[in-house]
Amino acid sequence: MPSQWLWRAMRSKVNESKKRGTTMSMSMSLRWFVLAMSINLIASVAIAAPKEKPRKGKPADQAILDLGATYTTNAQTRVDGNIDDWSTLSPLSFQTLIAGEYEYDWTGPQDLSAKVMAQYSEDRIYFLIQVKDNAVVSKKKQWKSDRVELWIAPESPTGKSLGAKRGILLDIGPMVDGGEPTVKFMSGKQGGVAAKAFIGTDGYDFEVGVDFAALGKTSPVMDGVMRYCVLVRDWDQDDPNEDEAAIATCPINPKKSSAIKTDQMGKISLNLADEIWSKVASQPDLQDGQTWTKYTADVAGTSTPEIVALGSTKLVVAGIGMHGDGLSWSVIDLPQNYEGTGAVEFKDISGDKKNEIIVRRSEHCTNGAIVAQRTYIFALVDGVLKLKASYLESQTDENDASNFVQNTYRWTKTGFEQKLGKSAGAEMTRCDPALDAETIPMLMPNDGEKMRKHDFL
Repeated sequence: MPSQWLWRAMRSKVNESKKRGTTMSMSMSLRWFVLAMSINLIASVAIAAPKEKPRKGKPADQAILDLGATYTTNAQTRVDGNIDDWSTLSPLSFQTLIAGEYEYDWTGPQDLSAKVMAQYSEDRIYFLIQVKDNAVVSKKKQWKSDRVELWIAPESPTGKSLGAKRGILLDIGPMVDGGEPTVKFMSGKQGGVAAKAFIGTDGYDFEVGVDFAALGKTSPVMDGVMRYCVLVRDWDQDDPNEDEAAIATCPINPKKSSAIKTDQMGKISLNLADEIWSKVASQPDLQDGQTWTKYTADVAGTSTPEIVALGSTKLVVAGIGMHGDGLSWSVIDLPQNYEGTGAVEFKDISGDKKNEIIVRRSEHCTNGAIVAQRTYIFALVDGVLKLKASYLESQTDENDASNFVQNTYRWTKTGFEQKLGKSAGAEMTRCDPALDAETIPMLMPNDGEKMRKHDFL
């Protein structure tokens, strides 16, 4: 021990002094004693000091990071390990340690840091996760290997869940033998995920595609939110007593990652509706001062809902894949003798799993001072809007609202039944609607008929 060495040295010095006929002073002896004890104490502390323990991790250290996403097509972005289709995007970087080694043992971004980007198509969301790691550990077994967890959950703009939270574990372990990265489902529905990986000299990349159909019954792509969190686990093994280090895009607990709540996850805003409408609304035939009311509905029977826009004198349907591949749209004219903007309803009348478009408007008749409530039923046929039926539900004398006639209608798969409803006041002229001669005329009290059957046009 160092203290024993010092005492031997001091005794040797005293003996040497005696041989020379000299005597060490009391103060000199005291100074030697203090020096010996100080060095002994320092040495004892150094020897007895415990090894540094890994950082316990505080998930709350990491803020919730929202992520931007860009619209793409499945032809433009492919899960193939080639990241050239990501070159124009700006990544979200993160490197806050939430578990593992002490922060002062972390040597910089090259030790552990990550970037994430997102794109979405009409039926899939894509992620590129790039991990910077100075010591990539890839083993056949997932335990004690570098790996990534991707947690996702779709919801509506109002926060309503559109599907269960899903955890996807991405592991590069099998790649040591030339295999594909492992995709393991930690929670939620199985399947619907494609992944490719690349291992470089200073880290690794994961390219991932997740089908919306595998996340829930309702796709968030038109106007929704994808909740997400990326957890990167790093195992450098430079200290046998060291736990794995972890970084994330949200305050997730690496020990209990499945316990993460959706409101603790970041947001990815998806709005294909705006992407579609911005392209369609710029068309010359729609630049006539229309005031548009927009809806989303499945009218083409595709995996993605369509945009339905009702204007002052036009009805527009636009969407992806409703007529071949890519974006297409169809426009149909409405009469200009209207009052108000009208209302739109969607209903699968014919039972073909595609919604018809029902437009109800108040219109002026071309004969007399009469206003009528007119109903249009449109269908999308081979990507083109077609009028299936047009009829009048009521007509009222503009000069005397007590004079009115009503008809009721019941839809069938091939048409509808028309019945004479309530009426009051003086006898009225039957309304002559504008634009087309295909509108079903109203049943009037003096017609002698109470009911008619009609097939769709």
